[in-house]
Amino acid sequence: MSLIESVKRKKEFSMLPDSIVERALKESGEDVKEARKLLRKYFGVFLTNRVLKGRGDLLGIHISSKKRDYEDFYFRIFEGMDKIRSVVDLGCGVNGFSYEYLRDVIGDVDYIGVEAAGQLVELMNKYFEENEFSAWAIKGDLFDIDGVVKILEKSAKPRVVFLFQVVDALESMERNFSKKFILKVMEGCEWMVISLPLVSLGGRKKFEVSRRWLVDFLEEEFIVEKDFEMFGERILIFRR
Repeated sequence: MSLIESVKRKKEFSMLPDSIVERALKESGEDVKEARKLLRKYFGVFLTNRVLKGRGDLLGIHISSKKRDYEDFYFRIFEGMDKIRSVVDLGCGVNGFSYEYLRDVIGDVDYIGVEAAGQLVELMNKYFEENEFSAWAIKGDLFDIDGVVKILEKSAKPRVVFLFQVVDALESMERNFSKKFILKVMEGCEWMVISLPLVSLGGRKKFEVSRRWLVDFLEEEFIVEKDFEMFGERILIFRR
């Protein structure tokens, strides 16, 4: 049995892309237990028994989605934008389950959620199908930039890319990767919305979120239209 297979013997990791498990093994010195520990840091909150069994209000399992009033959240984000035809949500977690609120704010719009946890992808697609929403979820690894770009190329313009509470995870795995990622993704997209956590997952610890390196980069490369705080997050909205 390979090390990747050993990690994926745990149910919660069984449907992660091999590329993500392989990266976790590399970071942990090929220690299976340490690799699982690392994966739990980023995916554990989404891969509880409650999620795996699709029980209850899945938007309520994560501290950020639980805090959001999604109608207010989306109104503040999309206020002032021209007609948007599609939203691509990278590293979406459970956010796909907020599609109804998104539609209430901006009307019928295509939604594509890209998420590594295959269990969530299946649950979201079931939810979209049952409600006949113009939405679907795709299993993917954000470190596969070419794969992400191919997904974006299939989405309708003008489009908005969400990157909610993902930058820190990308940076923890590869320093400055998020800069390269944002530049490549924005080559073919009109808008991007980034959110950064202001508090820890448990809500007790406040973070220093000035992120000058990120803000300076965005202001140099793009037009930053909005920068505000809402529901325990700092939101940055920019365009080409």
